[in-house]
Amino acid sequence: MIYVGGIIAIHFVALTVFMLYRRYNPSVTLLLMGMLMFFLATLLGVAKPLELEQSSGLLFFDFFSFVISNFTGRFASTGLLIMLIGGYVEYMKKIKANDALIYVSMQPLSILKQYPYLAAIMIIPVGQILFMATPSAVALGLLLITTIYPVLISLGVSRLTAVSVIAACTVFDMGPTSNNAYVAASTIQADTLFYFGRQLRVTLPLTIVMMMLLYVSNRYFDRKDDGGVIRSGRHSDIQELIKSTPLYFALLPTLPLIFTIIFSESINLLQFGIKVDIAPLILVSLLISSIAYFFRSMSLRQTFASFTPFWIGMGRTFTSVIVLIVCAEIFALGLMNLGLIDMLAAIVQTLGLNSIFVTILMTIFTFAASLITGSGVASFTAISGFVPEFAANFDISAINMMVPVQLSAGLGRAASPIAIVIIAISEIAGVSPFDVARRNILPFLAIAFMIVALSYLLI
Repeated sequence: MIYVGGIIAIHFVALTVFMLYRRYNPSVTLLLMGMLMFFLATLLGVAKPLELEQSSGLLFFDFFSFVISNFTGRFASTGLLIMLIGGYVEYMKKIKANDALIYVSMQPLSILKQYPYLAAIMIIPVGQILFMATPSAVALGLLLITTIYPVLISLGVSRLTAVSVIAACTVFDMGPTSNNAYVAASTIQADTLFYFGRQLRVTLPLTIVMMMLLYVSNRYFDRKDDGGVIRSGRHSDIQELIKSTPLYFALLPTLPLIFTIIFSESINLLQFGIKVDIAPLILVSLLISSIAYFFRSMSLRQTFASFTPFWIGMGRTFTSVIVLIVCAEIFALGLMNLGLIDMLAAIVQTLGLNSIFVTILMTIFTFAASLITGSGVASFTAISGFVPEFAANFDISAINMMVPVQLSAGLGRAASPIAIVIIAISEIAGVSPFDVARRNILPFLAIAFMIVALSYLLI
């Protein structure tokens, strides 16, 4: 029966991937497929009892009670924090603090005018740092294409190369403000800063490798495509963007990261003896940022009005991220009830595959799911729930498996021609997202394999 349920689950996975590829709503798709799989597992007699405080007496109603329970549980744990992060990102965009941060960070690039490809790849480590302060691939991609893209073009970088390296800046979802990283740490019950430290062990050397691979890849394709000249791009002048924004605003997007490092229980950098969770630190950062905005605008009315994007950002994050996470958990519940994990575990054990090969399979599957669906959040949240069980079945450290699986989701998204961030920055630059994907897919796939190796060597 395990194999029957597992084979049925594979068909549901294929159907889900097809629907996501055809741009069906991800949340509804995952919820519907999860619901169908759960009830089918019930008919087959392999479904596990739902974890509810009290049953209604009818399984149909119990299922939806379980969905509501997941929503309330997620909101009480990671949900509110993710919403606060989304709101803070929107507030930084409103007061143009992100523009100041990018402008300050990218000034050293001007000395590399004689070496355009070197200038292009040099934005990757800086962009990764910015990604930790602006944990939205779309937000950072649009900010970089608006501000740094003109700089790269003026340095002689082709448009496709510029878009390729900007996409690479959104590859590694890291840091205490990253949604995927926080979900990953929570799933394996690890401290956020502890998980971040293990991410750094892998991503620091791989950032250098990625720079080298993109240097070679973009130089090859530029020569092949005659510089990637397709049609004229559209961009804004950097000086116009930051002329009304004080440069000290560049510090504001990094405040949550700075405060988290200082007051984290794992690091406690200054030994204050103060231990604060991330959520209150985001609110403190918001308060400081609003005070800075008040002294810039000298208008209490404008300062109060500036909070509107914060609330909108929280609401948007709930509808886009929290809902997706819960629906992905229901999808994972359906897969597990049909016995997909048990079937895969039985097959791997029968074939005698070792833990490294299992981790490679999970990593590549996540990469492929992100590549096909264009969403790192959807693919990772649908798969992350399986990691602890797989790790336990094959006697693997959960963090050794989680780090490559979680990071590969960002790699697949940055190589996907249907990812929102790739479509957005390609359209602004006037290039084809499929041409961008063609340049990035092989380097990022190679990085995905390397992540597995380094996870076992360095974590």
